[in-house]
Amino acid sequence: EVWDQVRPDLECVKDKVKAPWRPEDIYAACASGTAALYLGDTGFIVVQPKTCPFTGNPELLVWVAYAKGNGNIEQFQESVDDLAVEHGFKKLTMWTTRPGFARIAGWKEHATVYERDL
Repeated sequence: EVWDQVRPDLECVKDKVKAPWRPEDIYAACASGTAALYLGDTGFIVVQPKTCPFTGNPELLVWVAYAKGNGNIEQFQESVDDLAVEHGFKKLTMWTTRPGFARIAGWKEHATVYERDL
C-alpha cells in the first residue's frame, strides 16, 4: 500500500522541518479528498487547494515535497505546474523552514512567519 511506502518519509520530513502536522493528518486529508498525493520515481508530493485570505484567489499549496537525493525535488516541478494550471490555479505556494527552495527556478520567498507561544 502507498501509505506504508510514504509514511516513513513523511516522518523524516516532519522531523527535519519541525512541522506541526502529523503523517496521519496528511493521510486523512488525502483520504477525504481535501489533498492529493502524487508519486514519482524517487519521491512524492502532497498538494492541497487553498484560498488566499487577502485576495480570495485560489492557490495550490505544496504541503509536502520529498525526494531521495539532492536536487530531485525539481523533478516534480513541471508536473505540479501542469497540474495546477489544469485545475485553474495561477499560483503555487509552499510553507517551509528550508531556505534551499529559493534556488529552484521560479520560487521566491514571499514572507517570513513568526510565531509566539502563549
